[in-house]
Amino acid sequence: MLSNRPVISLLFLLNISIYLPINALNSEGQTLVSWLSAFNSSPTSSLFSSWNPAHKNPCSWSYITCSTDGSVSEFKIKSINLPTTFPTQLLTFSSLTTLIISNANLTGLIPPSIANLSSSLTTLDLSYNALTGNIPPDIGKLSELRFLSLNSNSLIGEIPPQISNCSNLQRLELFDNRFSGKVPAELGRLFGLEVFRAGGNAGIHGEIPSEISNCQGLLVLGLADTAVSGEIPVSFGQLRNLRILSIYTTNLSGKIPSEIGNCSSLENLYLYENRLIGEIPPELGMLKNLKKVLLWKNNLTGSIPEALGNCTALTVMDLSLNSLSGEIPQLFSNLEVIEELLLSYNNISGRIPPFFGNFSRLKQLELDNNGLSGEIPTEIGRLKELTQFFAWQNQLHGNIPSELGDCEMLELLDLSHNFLTGSLPNSLFNLKNLTKLMLISNGFSGEIPPDIGNCSSLIRLRLGSNRFSGRIPPEIGLLRSLSFLELSENQLLNEIPPEIGNCTQLEMLDLHDNRLQGTIPTSIEYLVSLNVLDLSINRISGSVPESLGNLTTLNKLLLNGNYITGLIPKLLGLCKDLQLLDMSSNRISGSIPDEIGNLQGLDILLNLSWNYLSGPIPEGISRLSKLANLDLSHNMLTGSLSVLGRLENLVALDVSYNNLSGYLPDTVFFHDLPVASLAGNRDLCTSGDKCFVNVSDAFVGKRLSGRISRNGIFGLVFSIGVAVVFLIIGLVLMFRAWRRVVDKKEEERLWEWEITPFQKLRFSIDDVLMKLLDSNVIGQGSSGKVYRVETRTGQVIAVKKIWPTKNCEFSERDSFSAEVIDSDHTKSSNAVAGSYGYIAPEYGYSMKITEKSDIYSYGVVLLEVLTGMQPTDPRIPEGTHIVNWVRKELRKKDRETVDILDRQLQGQPDSHIQEMLQVLGVALLCVNPSPEERPTMKDVAALLEEIRQSTEDSAQDDASCKGYTASPKADHCSSFSRPSQPLMRSPSFSYSSSSSRVIFE
Repeated sequence: MLSNRPVISLLFLLNISIYLPINALNSEGQTLVSWLSAFNSSPTSSLFSSWNPAHKNPCSWSYITCSTDGSVSEFKIKSINLPTTFPTQLLTFSSLTTLIISNANLTGLIPPSIANLSSSLTTLDLSYNALTGNIPPDIGKLSELRFLSLNSNSLIGEIPPQISNCSNLQRLELFDNRFSGKVPAELGRLFGLEVFRAGGNAGIHGEIPSEISNCQGLLVLGLADTAVSGEIPVSFGQLRNLRILSIYTTNLSGKIPSEIGNCSSLENLYLYENRLIGEIPPELGMLKNLKKVLLWKNNLTGSIPEALGNCTALTVMDLSLNSLSGEIPQLFSNLEVIEELLLSYNNISGRIPPFFGNFSRLKQLELDNNGLSGEIPTEIGRLKELTQFFAWQNQLHGNIPSELGDCEMLELLDLSHNFLTGSLPNSLFNLKNLTKLMLISNGFSGEIPPDIGNCSSLIRLRLGSNRFSGRIPPEIGLLRSLSFLELSENQLLNEIPPEIGNCTQLEMLDLHDNRLQGTIPTSIEYLVSLNVLDLSINRISGSVPESLGNLTTLNKLLLNGNYITGLIPKLLGLCKDLQLLDMSSNRISGSIPDEIGNLQGLDILLNLSWNYLSGPIPEGISRLSKLANLDLSHNMLTGSLSVLGRLENLVALDVSYNNLSGYLPDTVFFHDLPVASLAGNRDLCTSGDKCFVNVSDAFVGKRLSGRISRNGIFGLVFSIGVAVVFLIIGLVLMFRAWRRVVDKKEEERLWEWEITPFQKLRFSIDDVLMKLLDSNVIGQGSSGKVYRVETRTGQVIAVKKIWPTKNCEFSERDSFSAEVIDSDHTKSSNAVAGSYGYIAPEYGYSMKITEKSDIYSYGVVLLEVLTGMQPTDPRIPEGTHIVNWVRKELRKKDRETVDILDRQLQGQPDSHIQEMLQVLGVALLCVNPSPEERPTMKDVAALLEEIRQSTEDSAQDDASCKGYTASPKADHCSSFSRPSQPLMRSPSFSYSSSSSRVIFE
């Protein structure tokens, strides 16, 4: 028996070995498999097919690197969607030196247990994920850490000063998160730090600590798109190794320190969109390695330093949107490798230097909105790489040099708003890459060359406000990519070429104010993308084509001021997106088609005045529920106005000089309608026997003069009849004239006003807001509804809620004026006119409330909305009124215009800020001290609409202007699409009612 024991023991061991794996997976491998099991049911798990549990260790697996002893040393996963949180299991790997999980949609928090890797971890990259929460202070225990990248997450809280304990840290990337607080001064202890980027964190504020300058090895410093403020530390001059200084779109103030010139390694200097003042330090000329300098949109003054011409490595210089003056330095001729030179929106004078022609690499040249004079140098034609040339809004004169046609790469050319003359060189139309040609508002003459058809890539062609003559060349039809065609305000003759129908991408066709003749070409029906068609103020005849009804995307149709005859097409009712229709001052006859009521989007204007329209106002017009302005005056319409009583949003109406009859609709709007809007309708009555037969002789005379050419025979017969019966009715007319004088005096007595300042009344804005209900409406004027409001003290007042335009959405608090009324809803003879600081200055000497005073109130409303201030706000020093305060602030040279805006609005995107500044300009027009200089509400609506349209155009045309990149472009949203609406830069601006434009000078 004893002899068999060794055999039995051997068999037992062999039996056990059958059930034990020969190569068991080590513990780190098992940990990884366990982590993978958390999402092994997702499609992502297929990317981990190499993770075989049968292996001895994970060293051959994807994303894993091991050290020589078989321990996991590196874990790298990039651009793989991991539906999981931070893998805390990895924090047990004692030899892990590199942990990279980037762009993986990782969620959750960074665990404090990250400190477990304190003795090994050198690289931690969790960038481009969805991590939340704070950075754990324990991260400061990672004493071996060299590279920390936590950028592009949703991390919050302050940057923990404990990071400064990572004494070996070389790269710290925290940008594009939601961090707040100040930049910790303790970071200055990271003597080996080479890259520090914390931009894109709007909550980071306060001054930049000068201790950062202790990081002598710093190569990149980025704090862009934050709220850091104060001055740039002078000590930054000690950063001799610094290559990129990026602190743009922040609240930096003060001067650019001249010590920056000591940063001898500096290549990229990005300080744009700040509040920097003073001159550009000439010491920047010592930066021989400087490649890009972007200082646009600050408050820099003085001349451009000549010394910048010593920076011969410069490829991009953007100094635009400042207040720089003087001439372009002669030493700039040394900048032979420059690719982008952007000097727009300054006060630069002198001539465009001919040496620009030596910049053989120049791609982008922006000189617009300055005071440049002289001619465009022919040397510009040598720029074979030039793609963009802006010189609009200057004082350039002379011809466009034919050599400009040699810039074979040119795509964008804008020379608008200068004093250029002569004809267009044919060579210009040999530019095969030209997409946008803008020559608005110059003195160009001659014919538009037929060669224009060669520019097949043209998208926008705007030649308006010049002196072009001759015909529109048929070759225009070859421009199949054209979306905007503006040839308005010229002297163009002959017919509109039918070939224009080949431009099927057209969105805007503006030919207004020319001398065009003939008929509207039926080929226009093929322009199915058309939004705006303006053929007004020409000599076009014939009828309106029925095929215009095919233009279903049309939102503005202007045919007014022509010789158009025939009927209004019924198919026009198919243009469901139409917002504005103006066919006035033509010779259109027949009835208004009922189909006009299908234009449910018509909200701005319907103007059919000064035609030969007859018959009753169709029932369909009552369906135009959004319509604000309706003008049917000077026609031969008959019947009643009852259908108009259902237009609830109507603000302005003119039906004068027709043959209308019956009683006015019994609505508040018609009760307050001015007499002039109803004049010339002899059988139209208000109530009882009060009909417009009694309207003043002046109105009658106007009516007759307006009809004399149309009704010559009738006028002759009428004159003879008047002569025959003159003696008989003379006494009757004298009696009626006397009666009218008495009635007029009585009416004026009833409308007398006694002025009392609003502040003396005992009610607040909240008293008013609670009562702005439809049940309290007692009237409606030319610019808004009137409400009856009884205050808590029992005082009864009338409140007018001023009419906002379609694209201005205000709260109930935005706009109202008030007046005391009697309990019977009639105006008291001792009424009190005023508003919550809205009162127009002329109230002090005038007894009338006019549309111009309403415009003033509307302007105050806009200022309130934009500034966040009340008209008499306690935050405004010395009790100054908001209007005077805004004007005063705009005059301050050290004040950025955007600072006037409400702080809650200042965080909006740049495009929105610019739109708000344009609206600010409109507001200042409205509050002009002189009533005559204020625009009408119609003009205000047009201005605001144009600002909105301009913003939409900019969004389509301009490149993105946001974000920090390793090589950011100087594409600061040039106003290529807005040559007629430049950005607001000062309180000096003018207004043109004929073009409904605000021009900021």
